[in-house]
Amino acid sequence: MRLLILTNTVDCLGENDAPLSNAFRRLGCEVVLGELNAIAADDYRFFTRGVLLAQDGQSYHPGSAVVGHRGTYYLDECQLIWVMNHPQDRLFRDVWPMLWLASQHTPFVNSIEGLVFLNPKHALGYLLPKANRAHSYISNEFPLLWERYRQNSHQRWVAKPPNSTNGQNVFLLSPNGSNARVILQCLTGNTVAQESYGELGGFKAEYAILQEFITQVAQGEKRVIVACGKAVAWHGRQGHPDDHRSNIVQGGKAIPVDMHPGEIELSESVGQKLMAHGINFAGIDMAYPYILELNLANPGGLYDAQLASGVDRSDQVAELIVAHFRKSSS
Repeated sequence: MRLLILTNTVDCLGENDAPLSNAFRRLGCEVVLGELNAIAADDYRFFTRGVLLAQDGQSYHPGSAVVGHRGTYYLDECQLIWVMNHPQDRLFRDVWPMLWLASQHTPFVNSIEGLVFLNPKHALGYLLPKANRAHSYISNEFPLLWERYRQNSHQRWVAKPPNSTNGQNVFLLSPNGSNARVILQCLTGNTVAQESYGELGGFKAEYAILQEFITQVAQGEKRVIVACGKAVAWHGRQGHPDDHRSNIVQGGKAIPVDMHPGEIELSESVGQKLMAHGINFAGIDMAYPYILELNLANPGGLYDAQLASGVDRSDQVAELIVAHFRKSSS
């Protein structure tokens, strides 16, 4: 089996690129690391630049540069493709359709439809039972979100964009907070100020989510990695003392934790629903019994769980995925 991992750059591997490319090679697979933002077509046959990794036992680590000759690799010559990031903003209107077209002939670990439509936070209401998600309001109109906040200003809220990652622009709104109004204006595009001054430039509104704050977060948040519907790795996330966010890139720390049966059952039930839409690898942010977010494109957690626990689960992930697709093709 030849696996093509499409990533942002082969000069600095990510936290999934490195351990998973090692694991698939240990299984005897050929692994090509290709550039996601260099997808092109020759008479509508799609290819990219990439490097075929040598089967020489060399292990890569996050931050490593791939050693080898860069060549051209056609997507239809691979037996499995893994999109390990989002295309750059300037390119996604072209890259996503080309990848979808390629997926009509070659299996993808995570389906293009799932990555495009289920990765944003809008999808939580579809994927999660009501008992396992926070009540949320989604709009690109400041007055609507502001009115919802004012009606329940005695409680804490979280405000954030629906498509952000790594804790970007995630705000904690305090009860009757003096900054709540300006934060919601900012997240929805500051349309009030622009209209007041008659600025030109077209449509300015942006979507934002106003979400009830989950008190269970204070007791500890967990990142769970689910592969082919199985919870395979997890770690706790200890937030920075000066920040309400626990994201690792925002100063949070991965810590070893146990998972009780209810948490595993909930993670795997969500994993099974994701599989029905072609998503076979995902990261779940949980403060039981609530799921806070689902991360489908390059979810961190597998490598962080290894650092926290000392156990590398990448071989188990590779085995589950290879077995799933071999079964599907038989």
